[in-house]
Amino acid sequence: MKLTDDELRKLRNAFNVQKKTQANRKPDRNGNAIRLTMFFEEWLNVWIDSGKIALRGSGRGKFCMSRKNDLGDYAIGNVEIKSCEENSREAKQGRMVSQCTRNKMSASRAGCAKDKEHKAKLSETHRSLPQVKCPHCGTKGRKGGAMTRHHFDRCKSVAPHPA
Repeated sequence: MKLTDDELRKLRNAFNVQKKTQANRKPDRNGNAIRLTMFFEEWLNVWIDSGKIALRGSGRGKFCMSRKNDLGDYAIGNVEIKSCEENSREAKQGRMVSQCTRNKMSASRAGCAKDKEHKAKLSETHRSLPQVKCPHCGTKGRKGGAMTRHHFDRCKSVAPHPA
């Protein structure tokens, strides 16, 4: 792929911004600093090899460079090009939300009543779920929701495993 001088200059500026802002980044989930250890040529080759250099950017429909499992530095072998939506989804997956944040989320939804049509769709969807039975206590209920939350591997009638 042949890049014009103007495109190359813009890409070098983007790389330099990414390099300069590494001190301001939050640490990874293990508490380690996240650094960009690649040279510009290596960074550029990762983008060119992906074939998505023209779609670089932030937001919906754009692509970004991400670290595998969100761990380690931005280094050759530890980066991949993903859609921004996918990268954001993976970052949030499995993250515990603080009680303060939960309270704010709850308050933002207060007073938003669901109309009858919406309630009917929810009810219909729930009724379409198959019936399941907890193998430990014998409780029957619809698959998902409270059954998944309180039964099967999490059933109170199962002795807790020592930590």
